[in-house]
Amino acid sequence: MSRDPRQILRAHGLWTKKHFGQNFLVAPGVPARIVAAGGACRGDAVFEIGAGVGTLTHALADRIDRIIALERDRTLIPVLESELAGREGVQIREGDVLDVDWTAEAEAAGGPLVVYGNLPYHLSTQIVLGLLDAPLAWTRACFLLQREFAARLAAPPGDRGTSALSARAALWAISTLAFTVGPGSFHPPPRVDSAVLVMERRPAPAVDVGDPKAYRAVVRALFAQRRKMARRALRAICDDPIALLEAAEVTPTARGEQLTLDELGALSRALVAQRRA
Repeated sequence: MSRDPRQILRAHGLWTKKHFGQNFLVAPGVPARIVAAGGACRGDAVFEIGAGVGTLTHALADRIDRIIALERDRTLIPVLESELAGREGVQIREGDVLDVDWTAEAEAAGGPLVVYGNLPYHLSTQIVLGLLDAPLAWTRACFLLQREFAARLAAPPGDRGTSALSARAALWAISTLAFTVGPGSFHPPPRVDSAVLVMERRPAPAVDVGDPKAYRAVVRALFAQRRKMARRALRAICDDPIALLEAAEVTPTARGEQLTLDELGALSRALVAQRRA
C-alpha cells in the first residue's frame, strides 16, 4: 500500500514543483477507483504517465503485472525506486511524455497499451493529441483531468460543448466521465475540480474522413473562431467553401459546434476531393 505523498515528500526532503504541474493525489480511496474505471486486466500492458511518488502505481500493481511508470521529475526517480521496491513488473522510467513514441512502446509491449495518468493540466491537450495521432498503439486511456477540460473532451460533435479536441477524439474514441474528484483530494489542492475520464478506442474510425490530415484541417478551421459560420470559417483552408459545403451536403450557415461527426467526415472527404481536382 502506498504511503501518504505528503509524508513521502517530507521524508525525502522534497516539495511540489509548480512548473511541473504537480498535484499529488492524497485521498486514500481514489487510486483504486481510477484503476477500476480504466478497466485494466491482469494481462494488460499498462503505461502510467506521471508516476509521481507511486500512489497510482501501487494501485495499478495490485491488479496488473506489467507497468511502465514514467516520471519527468528526476528527483522523484529514487523516491519511486524506494516506494515501489518489491513490486515486480513495474518498470520505472525517467522521461517526458511528449517525447514518447506510442507506436514503438506498443510494439515493445507486444500489443496495444492501456494508458493511465494524473495529468498536469497545462499538458493535457498535448498528451491527448499525442495518443490520438497513434490510435492503434492503445486500447483505453484513463486520465485524471481538470473537470472542465474532461467535460469538453467528452462532449460529442453536435453538442454545444464540443471543441476541436473533442471532434478529434470522437473520431477514434468513445469518451466518458467516470467520476469527479474534489480539490481536497490533492496536495497542494488545485483551484478547480478534477474528473476521471475514460477513452475507449474504437476498432476503426467512426466515419470515413478520406485523409486524417484533411480532417484535422477541417476541425481546426471550424473551431478556430467557433462563432463563425462554416462558409466563412472554411475560407482558411479552401478557396471555394460554398462548393465544399454543397459537396458535403452541409448547411453553409452552420457553426462547427452544430456539426455531427458524419458531417465533419463528409467535409473532410469533400476537401480531399476538391484538392485532387
